[in-house]
Amino acid sequence: MVVLFFLVLSVLVIVSFQYNENFLFVIKQPTYSLLVVLFGLLFFSMYLFLLSKQNLFQSDMIAYFNNLQDIHYLISFNSVSDIFKQVEFEKGFIIIQVIIGYFTNNSQTYGLIMYSLILLLPLTAAGYYFGIDSVPFIMIHYVFFNVFNTMSLIVIRQGIAFGILLISLTVYLKDHKKTAMMLMLLSAQYHSTAYIMVFALIIIELFKINLKLLLYVWGFTAILYIMNWNQKIMQYIPFDSKYLDSYTGDLWSNQSAIYGQMPNSFRYLLASAIFLLFILILKRYFSQNNCGMLFLIKVYVAWNTVFLLFGFVAFSSRIALYSWLLFPFISFYAFWSNRVLKNYYPVFLIMWIVIGIIGLPIFGWMAV
Repeated sequence: MVVLFFLVLSVLVIVSFQYNENFLFVIKQPTYSLLVVLFGLLFFSMYLFLLSKQNLFQSDMIAYFNNLQDIHYLISFNSVSDIFKQVEFEKGFIIIQVIIGYFTNNSQTYGLIMYSLILLLPLTAAGYYFGIDSVPFIMIHYVFFNVFNTMSLIVIRQGIAFGILLISLTVYLKDHKKTAMMLMLLSAQYHSTAYIMVFALIIIELFKINLKLLLYVWGFTAILYIMNWNQKIMQYIPFDSKYLDSYTGDLWSNQSAIYGQMPNSFRYLLASAIFLLFILILKRYFSQNNCGMLFLIKVYVAWNTVFLLFGFVAFSSRIALYSWLLFPFISFYAFWSNRVLKNYYPVFLIMWIVIGIIGLPIFGWMAV
């Protein structure tokens, strides 16, 4: 099965040569789209099969599955509105738990359903914005991205929230701003941290903040992060003090050490900087006048700045995930929209896969 999996991958890489207009093997557009979708479905099916052979019932997934069982029991004696009052999770996530609970009570199946849902959201964003033939390639970008696997197999509430936020960004770029705002508010019904990301987005759009200023702010917050001064500043900002107390106190000593995390971890800053540098290079040399690309880069910088401000809290990487998960989408955007980069997309795709293999759950994946 693994051999077939990589065979399908190989065919998708070959099909990606269609981007190169000088390539001898030219496929007509309808046939090309059909082939892409066909092999994309095969890739998705094979990967889910291989994933089903792994132990998905671990870490946070245990808590979410136990919550599913609790809700499934409560729904027998209570209305959904009563459950909202008894369960602490956000309402949107509770509704999903109620629906899935009707279909399965198996932990492994639950894990596969949640993974599929979280993967399908960015694929929906890609299909809506770039077209259906982009979907398999975006799928590869996310499946072979370690950060995505952390989100979809552990931090699943934020995974759903991010996916809806990404769809809202593409809807916003299509100039359906009211619908985009509704989707942004909907995303917060799966994880309340999405409100902070929506607020950051509103600020940069409302005040028309340019990228140069955002980069200066990012650089300033990076210094605060390195010097451990962000916590001193954030304590003066009106915020839920109970949240800060719980995520900067005992939680560090009791749980965060298990994940090898530290306050203001340098490796998280390094990852953020590398992603930012790469997309800025893409913009500088290949996407200078692309408004959509510029918008997504501004969102990345704004969301990553939020992470730098809260880098002292436990599990700060989960705040960084919002910005990090834009990286595969922005990278694909650059290659999809630029005539020069399209010629080199197959090479980039091969590099992405090779680097990402170590991050696959089916090959000894480690959570971020």
